[in-house]
Amino acid sequence: MPQSDAGQGGQESHPHSNRAQLTGLLENLVSMGLRTSVKVLSVDNIQASVEVAQALRLSEGERVQKAVRVRSTREGPLSHITTWVPLSIAKDFGRKELAKKPILLLLEESGVKVGRAEQSISARLADAHLAQQLDVAIGSALLDVRRLIFDEDDQPIQWLHGLYRPD
Repeated sequence: MPQSDAGQGGQESHPHSNRAQLTGLLENLVSMGLRTSVKVLSVDNIQASVEVAQALRLSEGERVQKAVRVRSTREGPLSHITTWVPLSIAKDFGRKELAKKPILLLLEESGVKVGRAEQSISARLADAHLAQQLDVAIGSALLDVRRLIFDEDDQPIQWLHGLYRPD
């Protein structure tokens, strides 16, 4: 998965400026989360697949919380988001909490100090399920975002796969 530090923005690498840019990114994500509504489609505690375990640096089969949500504005659905969080971190929040607060806020409230993020952005076409969830035509182009959030100790704490309407 091609990845880049979310805080670098193509500028010279200065630890303080990267931290400031990442803080701005995270604040924007939380702000967007507070200005939109979310419908929680599912929250399950599952065994990590090979791909999820690798991303989160867990042992295969270790337990994670998998949450699937659709985020909307007044105009309609905006994104279909699936997140995986190690169960040791996500044990104190579930469907009710995920419906009320952005997951980054829940992570911080659970004592996690967010450090950095890596993300890749590509595109994919909406299948029948996604088209229905996002209120778009089957075959519509979607932004495909993969984001890995790390804590201050550089341990992965959340893996996100988001599919966004391009409009």
